[in-house]
Amino acid sequence: MAAAWSITALSKKTTVPAATLRYWEHLGLLPRAARTHTGYRMFAGEVLQYIEFVRRSKAMGLSLRQMQRVLEVARSGRTPCPEVEQWIRARLVKVEEQIRQLQSLQQQLVVVSHGFRDGSADSDRSGDLCSLIVGLPEEKKFRERNGGEPACFDAG
Repeated sequence: MAAAWSITALSKKTTVPAATLRYWEHLGLLPRAARTHTGYRMFAGEVLQYIEFVRRSKAMGLSLRQMQRVLEVARSGRTPCPEVEQWIRARLVKVEEQIRQLQSLQQQLVVVSHGFRDGSADSDRSGDLCSLIVGLPEEKKFRERNGGEPACFDAG
């Protein structure tokens, strides 16, 4: 007979919180656990494969609803591959856009970081970092404390 897992033992083995395991079971991502005479869940050994399925799916960016759909289609005897391929291609487009945005942010941060003379907050000459506070009450307070001197400096 295959191993049976209490929710506590399964949680420890997989490092997935018990509440998450119960939720996944509720969604149908894990097979229904048998119950002991005292009402405790006892998962069949195959549950480990389903947990790995959820982990791999999450790593690829699939939603819980998409994971439900994969299992629904597979359980009906059909292949979920065409839908999964479509989701993965859409996810790839989103990831590529996020990468472009992160590269743009990286370039902006490099420019701003080069605007500092000695690394102190008072030495910002980029006009970008300190300009974040322009228009905020903090800038007004800075000007009042510093004889009207602006909190930000022009680059160069």
